[in-house]
Amino acid sequence: MTTGSGVAPHLDPRRDSRVPAVTILLLLAVVVAGVGFLLSCSPNREPAEGISLGLKAAAFVESRGGGYSKAEAAALAAPLPKDAVDVHVPVLMYHYVDEEPPPAGPYADGLTVRTPDFIKELEFLAANGHHTVTLAEVYLAMAGVRELPAKPVALTFDDGGLDNYEVAFPLLKEYGFNATFFVITERIGMEGQMDWDHLREMVAAGMSVQSHTVSHPGLPGVSDARLRSELVESRSVVEEGVGEPGYALSYPSGAYDERVIKAAQTAGYVMAVATDHGVEVSPEAPFEITRLRIQPFLPLDTFARLVR
Repeated sequence: MTTGSGVAPHLDPRRDSRVPAVTILLLLAVVVAGVGFLLSCSPNREPAEGISLGLKAAAFVESRGGGYSKAEAAALAAPLPKDAVDVHVPVLMYHYVDEEPPPAGPYADGLTVRTPDFIKELEFLAANGHHTVTLAEVYLAMAGVRELPAKPVALTFDDGGLDNYEVAFPLLKEYGFNATFFVITERIGMEGQMDWDHLREMVAAGMSVQSHTVSHPGLPGVSDARLRSELVESRSVVEEGVGEPGYALSYPSGAYDERVIKAAQTAGYVMAVATDHGVEVSPEAPFEITRLRIQPFLPLDTFARLVR
């Protein structure tokens, strides 16, 4: 409502209070740009196509206070150089560690290393001068940018069971060891599985968390579209969920073929592990790394032979 002079009541008639339309448009543009910026910074947003792992790895270096040097972060984002070197690192494969198998089906019993046996294995490693390394450290050693400690051994865990956090993780910390944990991203936070808080705590303590795909299918049998989705989405989710470069893949059930290897390379991984077939750690075949399966009730002398 206006007065006869056309000026709104209670306002100085000498000043025009109307805001020009162009000003409104400019304000709206600023608001939209600000919202877009905030969304782009959201930790739950999937990265846009084309964002390089090198940039994400560099951010990870800063957030971890120098966990990797710039050269190491760059190496984790690139294929191995032509002068990559061979390293000898036994890669051990675990699934569950607990007093009893989890209620995950009849197969779980054969995948559960009982806690007392796991403690004996860690004690053996410690007493005999072995040093655990993550798969990132193995890759960096092949790339020639980091040296491995004496008698290195890589411990890996598949599937992301809650026991990994409640049982294995405290014991690893007690012995000053680390490990690489491969998680199925759609199961994170489900009953009997680790959640994001668990995983972030583990990474902050020196563990590595990597991809075991989105839903754990047999990769050689899926369509091209699903293969890409399983690999790209899980890597992106893990990167953003724990703030660590997604450099390694664990093939579900150890199944892979040339198509799967090519898809893993295209998705941005630089290495992948199988189960009990493949080859020893080698720059000639970083996507076919075999692992030594640690069976339940494994005699300690057999374990000793595996880690030589």
